[in-house]
Amino acid sequence: MARRFRFSLGTTLICGLLALGMVRASLWQWERHLEKQALISKLNETLKLEPAPLLTLLENPLLGPSLQWRRVSFSGTYDFEHEVIVRRNRGARDRAGVHVITPLKVDGSERYVLVDRGFLPLGRETRDSRKRYQNQLRGTAFGLVKSTMGPKLPAALKFLEPQDPPVGSDKPWNDLWIRVDIQKMRQQLPYPVLPVYLEYMDNPDDPLLASRIVKEGSAGRNDVLALTGQKQVENFDMQSPEGQYPIPLFDTTPPPDIHLGYVYEWAFMALLTLGIGLIAQMKRDSRGH
Repeated sequence: MARRFRFSLGTTLICGLLALGMVRASLWQWERHLEKQALISKLNETLKLEPAPLLTLLENPLLGPSLQWRRVSFSGTYDFEHEVIVRRNRGARDRAGVHVITPLKVDGSERYVLVDRGFLPLGRETRDSRKRYQNQLRGTAFGLVKSTMGPKLPAALKFLEPQDPPVGSDKPWNDLWIRVDIQKMRQQLPYPVLPVYLEYMDNPDDPLLASRIVKEGSAGRNDVLALTGQKQVENFDMQSPEGQYPIPLFDTTPPPDIHLGYVYEWAFMALLTLGIGLIAQMKRDSRGH
């Protein structure tokens, strides 16, 4: 029995809108691909600069936009009372845990800066458990300057992005965060903090530093989609001595090629959706044999 095309407004609209959404997602991943290429270029250029004292850089207003990825030396006093944690689905040895974010009062000034002191595996993230890792009141070390700018979802997909709870002086203390968000975090602090934060570095002269920051891993897909994924994963083989926590660990970002793969994937899905829409409108012709 022959088939012929019979137009259906409903089927056309549904498939068309779905395909448009997929095309937008494909374009977004292309934008992320270009952004990541620019990031790697800037990262490689910035990491060539010698580490500088944090206060020296902050006193130069012309360096504001270029502080991202700078290696700095810093010293100060930690404020463990206002410490928070940021959830990470994957961390050291591909295990689940949190990053410990502690305010530090910078020596020689009245300024505070948030410091990512490193990774703690699940089971050690409560406020009481973290006290055993707060024995170093003063910190003198090197850090990597980071901003809180992250991947931005298109407006149409914004509803997929998880949000931290509202904070403020009239709100309960929020100890667990989805991401480092300085603008929100400082709303529950009794003092202002710098608009950047530091990732603690155990070896600022690591020749593989760039590859440790931009690399593909099991958490790559979550970063690409700007989602956090499952809340709990297995967490075995993290029984190293207590004194080794928190483990200095960079918040990694996946390489440009992973975004390029999603460009083709979303584009293919858009074409497939249009094809399904056309097939769905092919009706059997009952007038003939």
